Amino acid sequence: MPVLDCSVKPCVHNKDNKCSLDSIKVEGKNADYSDDTACGSYVLRASEQMTNACGKEPKTTLKVACSATKCVFNEGNMCKAEHIGIAGGHAGTMDETECASFVCKDCK
Repeated sequence: MPVLDCSVKPCVHNKDNKCSLDSIKVEGKNADYSDDTACGSYVLRASEQMTNACGKEPKTTLKVACSATKCVFNEGNMCKAEHIGIAGGHAGTMDETECASFVCKDCK
């Protein structure tokens, strides 16, 4: 399972730049670039003052389902990268997040 770092501070699942979920999904079926992807598990916190609403501790590694079929790390719709980063420091919506580790295998 990949080690995941997440800079998406407004997400309810983010705690200490880690994710408190057991698994996430990266969206981006037709992605050619990382900004064509998004974290499909993103949920906006109700307030910037609130801490992690899930009450779960952040995970060091987790399962990452991935619909970005052009990514070199996608094997059977699962991410096989050793380390992935989810970016979007001040994202207000899922579309403002991205998988910063995306590498297109067929794009030039």
